[in-house]
Amino acid sequence: MTEINFGISYFGNRDIKHVEKDLLELKKIGFKKIVHTYSENDFKFYEKTMKDIVELSENLGFETWIDPWGVGGIFGGEAFSGFLQDNMSEAQISNLERSLGSVCFYSEKFRDFIKKWIDSVKFIGGKIIFWDEPHFHLFNSQNNFPNEWSCRCNRCTEKFKKEFHYEMPLIFNEDIVKFRNDSILDFFKFVTSYAEEIGLKNYLCFLPEESKEIGITNYEDISSLNNIENVGSDPYWYAFNKPIESFVEETTKKISEISKKYSKDNHIWIQSFKVPNEREEEIYTAFEIIKNYPIKDVLFWGTEGCKIISSISSDNPEKVWEIIKNIVKNNDSM
Repeated sequence: MTEINFGISYFGNRDIKHVEKDLLELKKIGFKKIVHTYSENDFKFYEKTMKDIVELSENLGFETWIDPWGVGGIFGGEAFSGFLQDNMSEAQISNLERSLGSVCFYSEKFRDFIKKWIDSVKFIGGKIIFWDEPHFHLFNSQNNFPNEWSCRCNRCTEKFKKEFHYEMPLIFNEDIVKFRNDSILDFFKFVTSYAEEIGLKNYLCFLPEESKEIGITNYEDISSLNNIENVGSDPYWYAFNKPIESFVEETTKKISEISKKYSKDNHIWIQSFKVPNEREEEIYTAFEIIKNYPIKDVLFWGTEGCKIISSISSDNPEKVWEIIKNIVKNNDSM
């Protein structure tokens, strides 16, 4: 069995005194990796504070990953995008001509902004960028994707016509599927190259299904990029309302195969937010499934059953946290 390193996401606290107390506890439990969210709000208002937090994390021996939480509305996370508030001309536009809460992957203005964010990651002492769940704008069930889809802004329609030699249609088709996948690929060639150029490593977490709605229909296109050193996913079976055994196993198997094919390190996340009452023991089941594959890093989102965010708190966060601590502390004997 592959030796497992455990990690945890950490957010919601920017008071260094309390951060130190929490990190010491996480270290005592046995976590080796910590993912610090670094939202646009953090970037704008807490940059020097985050520098202190990252320095503390590194001094305590954590491998520290920096997460663009909700940046541009194209990464995972419970955070708003200030960039879009100031630059709605850079937003994704749907085929119904609606401006959306996600930035266009081809926006040059946003690419300039994300370069500044990457520069800031280096300034705060980050060594690893954790590119978290990249995706196109996700429509809720009432919007009935693919009847409504994005992006159909002027940038995208011009690029589409140049590539496919006809006007971008209003009705979703397979050429649009390819165009959207290529859009994300092009964006990641750009950001990972720049990050590597200034000395940072790139880790990437895919949403747990290749999907026309998400926009990534082929994990391998991005995983094959030389600038990416670690690939993973987060089969959150509670969140996606999927059967735990098949969902966790299929995702873990796919990541293990892709990482081997492209000589990457790998990771898998276990859901510890929004865990329903009386289903906490499923966390053990997920971990036992993951252990059957050569996965290097197993991480949990997030600390203490995410009780600090009421919208995604587990029903019984204390019980969830006890299970996670038991897994990390007793892995060798499980």
